Amino acid sequence: MTESIKQSELMLNMNTRLFNNSLEGVTETQSTERISDHNNSLIWLATHTVWGRYLTCSVLGKPPAKNPYEGMFENFKPFDPEDKYPTLEEVKAEWTRSSELLKEALESVTEEHLKGKGPFDNPIGDSTNGGTLAFFVQHESFDIGQMALLKKYYTKEAMKY
Repeated sequence: MTESIKQSELMLNMNTRLFNNSLEGVTETQSTERISDHNNSLIWLATHTVWGRYLTCSVLGKPPAKNPYEGMFENFKPFDPEDKYPTLEEVKAEWTRSSELLKEALESVTEEHLKGKGPFDNPIGDSTNGGTLAFFVQHESFDIGQMALLKKYYTKEAMKY
């Protein structure tokens, strides 16, 4: 792994744990509920976060054979109550798979690849693959924070670090 992304790797490793902790104690029914008509459900957030982690692998040059949630979130697609989302167990299993692939991607990515042009102009102002990685790390952390808030709302227990 290149030294320039060491801190991003540390954040992603922590997020691997926090994602699971933010789902601890949440029931299947709770995961599908929305606290208002303008918020996402916990299962939407969890599925979106796994989808994003697979995208992170792609940006690092190690795309999955297939992102199982392809087509669900592209073009900023919002929550749709008509969509079918996976179960908590299914999304946790995909999180484990995506995390293993991400570990491989972080270990094999080169500095040259990180300096290359990223797939889109991201909001942080650095549109290289390395800049896109930084944006994805921030976005993943943001999603997990929302998941933690919903976990506390439903279970009355805070997410543990």
